Amino acid sequence: MASSALAYIDTQLDGEGVRESVRRLIEQEMRSFRPARDYVAHLPLPELGLEGTHLLQSELMRMSDGQPMAPLDMTHLAIDPPAQGRENPSAWQQAIENAKSQIEHQVNRADNLALLQQHGPDAWRTHMDELKHSLLMINTQLDAVKSDTDLINRKRKYEQLEAARKLRALENDWLEAVHKNHAIEAAIERVRAEHEALQPALDQAE
Repeated sequence: MASSALAYIDTQLDGEGVRESVRRLIEQEMRSFRPARDYVAHLPLPELGLEGTHLLQSELMRMSDGQPMAPLDMTHLAIDPPAQGRENPSAWQQAIENAKSQIEHQVNRADNLALLQQHGPDAWRTHMDELKHSLLMINTQLDAVKSDTDLINRKRKYEQLEAARKLRALENDWLEAVHKNHAIEAAIERVRAEHEALQPALDQAE
């Protein structure tokens, strides 16, 4: 939390206990802010529109009840004979179809591995070149932001120092005017005292 907006000229915070006192005042003021931290407490809950999404509803209910997620069913990935009904041709036909799908899946994996072996190095080099280009762009943007930040800080420092100079000049003028006013008041009091001292003699002369 920044306690001072005049970091270049405000040196009062360096006094003993001043910074903590300022921090307490800021925190006390922040506690009186409206709205409070929970600024959406007065708003109604949004309508999620989960009608018809039975899978999502069941998952939300499972999470709200704290139940663990059911493990993935991996039985369709195994190539096994029918567990039951081995005399049933349809069961064997289903097992054969499952075996064919698993074989096709392995063929696809082999094709992908062959493509990766053939084109993977070039694809990886291209990806690295893109990352290097992205890093160069990000560093360029970072340097621009740093330059803008330094420019803002230099301008801020100049403005604060210039304002401090003007404030000191005005303060000196004010002090000088106060001293002059005190001197004038003192002179007036002396003249009044002298007048009061001479007033009896003037009255007798008349």
